[in-house]
Amino acid sequence: MWKRKLSKIVHTLSALAYAGGIAAYLFVLAAAPEPTDISQILTLRTSIDFLVSWLIIPGMLVVLVSGLVSMMVHTPFMEQGWVLLKAVSGVLVFEASLASIDGPARRAKEAAERAAAGEFDLAELSGMMHDEWTALVILLGLAVANVILGVWRPRTTRRKRYVEPGEPWFKPAEEEQETTKA
Repeated sequence: MWKRKLSKIVHTLSALAYAGGIAAYLFVLAAAPEPTDISQILTLRTSIDFLVSWLIIPGMLVVLVSGLVSMMVHTPFMEQGWVLLKAVSGVLVFEASLASIDGPARRAKEAAERAAAGEFDLAELSGMMHDEWTALVILLGLAVANVILGVWRPRTTRRKRYVEPGEPWFKPAEEEQETTKA
């Protein structure tokens, strides 16, 4: 029982860290300076790299692992279709986070470092921000959809008919036809 509660707490807290990291990333981008002062751009990119490396990606990794652990320690979850859907979407969100947050954030930081050395054009850095906004909003939406799926828990299996003790678990065909006629 304690394993199930612990995995649920860890899963919830890491999902909050992931969503909070994305929200913080959006706030940092919103407060971004004009792409003329390279020292401020480099500070911004270093902050974003810190958020991605220490909050967003580890948070999503813990969400994924703790969700899979929750399935293992609470075996009724393995029979629910929504849990499988949530597991698949969790893997996809993690992959998308690596591809559209971690990689671009690292490339933008390296580009800012090269721009500080005079090897890169600052105008290209501002073009990178537009793509980041789109990816972050989509991933935040997917994270919210995963939370809704976990709270809503849609029924994907047929409801089992309650059988009274001593009653047969099936009805003969004649009895079923009589009950539908009445």
